[in-house]
Amino acid sequence: MKKKFYITTAIAYLNGNPHMGHALEIIQADCLARFYRLFGEDVIFQTGSDEHGVKIYTAAKNNNMEVKEFIEKYYQAFIKLYNKLNISYDRFCRTTSEIHENAVKKFWIKMKQNGDLEKSEYSGLYCIGCESFKVSNELENGVCPFHPNRELIEVREENYFFKLSRYKEKLLKIYENDEIQIIPSRRKSEIIGILNSQLEDVSFSRLKSKMPWGIPVPDDDEHVIYVWADALANYITNVGYESNMEEFNQIWPADIHLIGKDITKFHAIYWPAMLLSAKIPLFKKLFVHGFVTIEGAKIGKSLGNIIDPFYFIDLYGVDTFRFYMLKNIPSYDDGAFIENDLITVHNENLANDLGNLVLRVYSFIERDFNGKIPPIKAIKPEDEELIKNFHFEKELREYIDSFQINKALNRVWDFIKFINKYINEMKPWELLKSGQIDRYSTIVNILTQAIRTVAIYISPFMPNSSREILEMIGAPNFNTFNDIKFEENINWNIGKRKILFKKIEKIQTNQLQLFDFKVGKVINVEYHPSSSEIYLLTIDLGNNYKTICAKIAKYYKPQDLLNKTFVVLSNIKSREIKGVLSEGMLLGNIDPKSQTLKIAEIKGNPGEQIYIGDLEPIKSEVSAKQVDKLKIKVYDKKIKIQDKFLKTKTDFATIDLPDGIQLS
Repeated sequence: MKKKFYITTAIAYLNGNPHMGHALEIIQADCLARFYRLFGEDVIFQTGSDEHGVKIYTAAKNNNMEVKEFIEKYYQAFIKLYNKLNISYDRFCRTTSEIHENAVKKFWIKMKQNGDLEKSEYSGLYCIGCESFKVSNELENGVCPFHPNRELIEVREENYFFKLSRYKEKLLKIYENDEIQIIPSRRKSEIIGILNSQLEDVSFSRLKSKMPWGIPVPDDDEHVIYVWADALANYITNVGYESNMEEFNQIWPADIHLIGKDITKFHAIYWPAMLLSAKIPLFKKLFVHGFVTIEGAKIGKSLGNIIDPFYFIDLYGVDTFRFYMLKNIPSYDDGAFIENDLITVHNENLANDLGNLVLRVYSFIERDFNGKIPPIKAIKPEDEELIKNFHFEKELREYIDSFQINKALNRVWDFIKFINKYINEMKPWELLKSGQIDRYSTIVNILTQAIRTVAIYISPFMPNSSREILEMIGAPNFNTFNDIKFEENINWNIGKRKILFKKIEKIQTNQLQLFDFKVGKVINVEYHPSSSEIYLLTIDLGNNYKTICAKIAKYYKPQDLLNKTFVVLSNIKSREIKGVLSEGMLLGNIDPKSQTLKIAEIKGNPGEQIYIGDLEPIKSEVSAKQVDKLKIKVYDKKIKIQDKFLKTKTDFATIDLPDGIQLS
């Protein structure tokens, strides 16, 4: 039986909502899976969710939620995103599932039997963002380069260690001989550089007393398995490892692991070493993508600059979103998400190049042939040139095999532009006017078949649009690229007319729209467990509750705050204050005369929107640094940001402070 073609993504870590980086990777993986199906491969496409670790355990505690309830919330958010994006995954691995846990334990035992796991005491700096220990040469200016806003924690405890150093020479030979291909090649060079430096053994467990949320170490109730040792195993546990070995041997090894550049070390060093230890065949390729950036910075939860993908999918449509991410974000490198660029791409590539092409040909058939594809009468050399261009599958295979998705897309677009050039040169409308009906009929037939070919080629990028084009021209469906063929006789009847891509006007996005202020009602006040100067305020925001740590106990009694409504910045990045997560921000400052603190108040219902002027806020997350740049000031007891006031639809936000005082 033919081996399956196995593609995986990194599994999503469920400590927050999905962001643009998650969207990029899952769209890229889906595009690859759809292409390989068209190439005739029997594809298994797996993704999943990473549901253990310090970050999840801590975040759940800080949100006063049971861990299972917490991860279920974000699991549903990711499933919603994947459904919206039309992700065609075949399998989904949850690391809290019984089948995963059982297989991880067996995997652990295999590594231990090979002499690669033993207890030892360790002390080092731990990055919670990466869920890993860091050595000095991995730091930049004393911080993790991938999570510069997170403080490194010094950890000293007895753990099980994986003898990674044993595999240094084997891994070097593997990469020198390209037994595992890392694409792009510069990522391979980075890994070889790490391997040529001092490669240390790695902690593979945590004390259960300190971090109880994880898979128990077999035969040792005091330890849980390190989250990366657990998570990496998902690639084998969900395809039959130690539960259905016949299935496993048909699927494994993975043909492609698709990951982000920040986790290359785990996949290119830890993971193959673990496979070697357990005597499991190595995966074949590691495709490494860059980051989605905004203003040059990586987008991520820990950096406080998250852009909500749901917002843009709902606003511009799923296929426009997919197309833009695959075209404008380079497969190998970082790429900036810019909304006006998305609009330009939509208007020029989708509405003009593709949408107008389909509608022009559809109109010829609808108006002049009663909705039935006309017959071919006589083919000329210029027609044969177009028909010859129907086939470029081999070029696409080269691009896809080397993870150059944007180049594959550009090649498809060259074909679309060639069809448009053919129309403009053939001028079918003039043939109709001059009575050359047979020639007109032939050209419209060829164009219709060309459009069906386009629908097949664009299906990995835009599956919805592909289906809609086929429905419009009444063409049969397809399974592989073998279904691309030119036929002398076709008997299709067109479907309903549809404008595939409506033009979008460019918008002038104001940076002030990033800030989401709400009316917040204080419903509970408690002292912070570690400070008598800080209150823990429970804020009612209408459809949810948030905790804000406010250092205001010196100035306000609890009864002064209870049941009052204040201005709350609801989308500021949450940050930990003395062990408690603060999820919002009040506005205020000290009165220079009375030396008392004043907080901005507003009338309204909990959760009611507060606008900066007449600007509608967009869904995003902002950082404290971005707030500082706002320069929120007092003017006539009201709150002014640039030339706009903070207000609901009926009331202004107010604060009893002199003009010119800046709020924070």
